[in-house]
Amino acid sequence: MRSLIVFVAMFCFVNQAFSKGFETDYAISLGASYGYTNYSSPKPSPYKENNINSNLNAYTRVSYNFDSNYKTSLIGYFMIDSAKEIENYNQGYWGEEVFALLESPYGEISIGQDYNVAYNFAVGAPNIGTYRVNNSDILNFITSPNWYKKDKTSSYKTLNSTYINTDGASPKINYITPSYKGIKLGATYVPKTYSQSGLVSKYAPYKNESAYILGAYSSWYALGVEIETSLGFAEFAKNDKEYSLGISLYRKGWTLGASYRKTDSNDSHYKLSKANLYDGYRDAKAYNIGLSYEIGPFTTGVSYFDSKSDKFNNRDKIFSFSNSYQYNKQTSLSLTFSKLDSSSETKTKGYAVILGMELSI
Repeated sequence: MRSLIVFVAMFCFVNQAFSKGFETDYAISLGASYGYTNYSSPKPSPYKENNINSNLNAYTRVSYNFDSNYKTSLIGYFMIDSAKEIENYNQGYWGEEVFALLESPYGEISIGQDYNVAYNFAVGAPNIGTYRVNNSDILNFITSPNWYKKDKTSSYKTLNSTYINTDGASPKINYITPSYKGIKLGATYVPKTYSQSGLVSKYAPYKNESAYILGAYSSWYALGVEIETSLGFAEFAKNDKEYSLGISLYRKGWTLGASYRKTDSNDSHYKLSKANLYDGYRDAKAYNIGLSYEIGPFTTGVSYFDSKSDKFNNRDKIFSFSNSYQYNKQTSLSLTFSKLDSSSETKTKGYAVILGMELSI
């Protein structure tokens, strides 16, 4: 209900602002997908061979230009996903990100439900269509025993992303410097760390505690290749430290990207008891690598994601072959084949073939 009130308030503000000469922008997309899923061993419960999922994403932005150098904006993202009710690894049925942004010659400052600078700067394996390499929607079709969130029960025994996403969209303050020769630096302060995605356990010592994140991004050309790099560092309540790096190379339709993340919890908090077993899983690493080719409206590519706990045998490996076709400005189609190999107390192997469509305005 709170999210709906915020959405209605922003919509009214958009109309009023527009009439006074403010800048406005919005985008709405509706996605639907069908997936056939099968497992070689063992079949989890509940298990469905056929899944039909849908999602709605809305974006709105109201901006005011004080002059050519200063601009302030109120930005909102709103998301609904039907798949989350029936599958493990659900992130809730409704979500939102609402934050204020100030742009000036001295950099950018955002306050509110935004992602941290390391996450926003991150580059890595290319995404094709609607299926991301990190925090992958593939898990709506193939269940991993290491990534489980249903109702109020959460368990993440391997990292689900090579980007630093532990704090999710919890309220924070971000600062990003102006770009200098393709280089930008950033810093984030999080007063209370939590995550609607369930990435922060209720047993974690840093739950509802502060966090500090640093990030760096660079972009330049060399020998006809567009190169992007990213670096990230985070410290959560002086307990959980995280490091990330990524690179992306683009030339004539080809994109090659890779990224890596390492998390390390304080040994003084690492004890094999129920209350802080979660910290044992936070000692982990993940990487991805991918290659894509774009020719006109068609994009195809492969990606590989690997995530492993250092102190346990929990591991997830996801291979995906993805294709997307931009039929027109409003309509895109996708075809994805993905294979999951998970190790926990048991081993789970499965694959999914997914057809998708997205409409946008």
